[in-house]
Amino acid sequence: MKRLQTWMSLASVAICLITPVSSRAESGTMDVLISTVSVLTSIPMGDTTVTARSGSGTVTFIKSSGGPFVEGASGAAQFASFSKKSATGFDLEADGLVTFSAEDTLQLLFKRRTGDLAAGTSGEGTLQLTGGTGRFSGISGQCKYKVENLSGNWQVTMAKCQWSR
Repeated sequence: MKRLQTWMSLASVAICLITPVSSRAESGTMDVLISTVSVLTSIPMGDTTVTARSGSGTVTFIKSSGGPFVEGASGAAQFASFSKKSATGFDLEADGLVTFSAEDTLQLLFKRRTGDLAAGTSGEGTLQLTGGTGRFSGISGQCKYKVENLSGNWQVTMAKCQWSR
């Protein structure tokens, strides 16, 4: 009986050591850098400019408390956005998909009410982590982000996020 207890204890320790700590994390924080280039189409509608934009680029986790967000990991990003700008304000919503591998994808939803899309402008908004597949399955989260619009339709975005499963 004592031999069985010893064996069970060793097996439990081995399982804990083999299973990565990051896969057991249920919540945490991470900082992410997103660099994208876009193609856009704008239509003037009276006092409002309506813009549809799509693009691609790279998402890189630059700081992480653990979990599925491995520091230094990068994925290929694709996004589509729709925005309206008028004298009374700016409204943007963008959906994104980041592919880290065939099994691991992360879904993003950006919302912003400040700034513009023109080169040399910036804006701040919220980024929601809305799920994914593989190691991102069941992920949700909320981020604050700031985007810098550069020449050539490039955008650089920095976000600080809280996430959970």
